[in-house]
Amino acid sequence: MTAKRRLVRAEPATAEARVLQPTVWLTYPFAPEWFHDALHEARTGHDHHSRRREILFAVCFAESYLYEWVRDGPLSGRFDELRDYFPVDDRRGVYDRWKEVLKKLRDNKLIEKLPNVGGLHGVRWKRLLRYRNGLVHALASRPQTTARPNEMMPVPPKAELDGLDAGWAVRVVIKRMRLLHDAVGTPPPTWLVDP
Repeated sequence: MTAKRRLVRAEPATAEARVLQPTVWLTYPFAPEWFHDALHEARTGHDHHSRRREILFAVCFAESYLYEWVRDGPLSGRFDELRDYFPVDDRRGVYDRWKEVLKKLRDNKLIEKLPNVGGLHGVRWKRLLRYRNGLVHALASRPQTTARPNEMMPVPPKAELDGLDAGWAVRVVIKRMRLLHDAVGTPPPTWLVDP
């Protein structure tokens, strides 16, 4: 059997290329800076002023870290999807945001499991957030009285600020980040160091 040759003539084709306007996204990592601020207060401050700043900086770190971790980790730079997890008009507090964002990531199969942030860590986390809210929203300025101990007590009371160990707030947020990374199977950043 001999092979027969066939000549096939193709119609000319045209191709068109278009260049679309690129979208530029600029990001900046504030979480490491908040962490270093809190770490500085934990390491160098020895009074309630330092504990107050350490608490504020630690919670700012925790909130920024969650956003930046989602942006750069599970979403891998798909910035348009950030609004699904962090709406622009989001008024949730950091406590609810940590729960709900991680649940949504799991439900969307962007992480396999949630970190185990309950137990003693959960108690410490809630206390840290209560102290931060008290400092920011002037609950710490309430007068303290023995006449009505269940009413209008300062949060946190000055005596508790005085009694907090240096590094307490930093250790709470470090534990939370390590639990997060353990759950998703990634290493925490190298700058996340103990006070």
